[in-house]
Amino acid sequence: MIFKKMFLIFVFFPFACVYHTAKYFFGKNRINDFFYKKIVTMSANSLSSHIPTLQKDEEFSVFSSKMKETVSKIPFEKSEVTIDEPGMVKFKVTVCQFVEIAKLLGMSQLAKAFCDVDIVYCQKYQPNIIFERKFTLEKGDPFCDHTYKKMSKKNIA
Repeated sequence: MIFKKMFLIFVFFPFACVYHTAKYFFGKNRINDFFYKKIVTMSANSLSSHIPTLQKDEEFSVFSSKMKETVSKIPFEKSEVTIDEPGMVKFKVTVCQFVEIAKLLGMSQLAKAFCDVDIVYCQKYQPNIIFERKFTLEKGDPFCDHTYKKMSKKNIA
């Protein structure tokens, strides 16, 4: 556990220094807005490079298997698949490195950006997927739920 936190601090510390220095010169709100947009855009683009866009007539299992593979490779995150059925996959995340490190380094306002990546990713890169979330660690919930459903005529109405 200590190794994990030390590693994350080492990796994110330069960013935290830039963030806190910029806050001093440009103001908290302006810097939060700037970094929020950068984090969401860059992270959604990165996610899209690992998971191909689900085509309208494509089997959901293609998307589901790539998403499960990608989630399993996120270091220092604790997650499990809670539902895996045709047309839907749901993850439960109980430890999130991004939320932990943002709070640890005094950047808790940016933790939400890492949560919003999933929403933006699906809106921008997965037009045939519906993403739902009711709980987030960032808001203080005991876990984050990530539900991905294949768009169908039933859930459009």
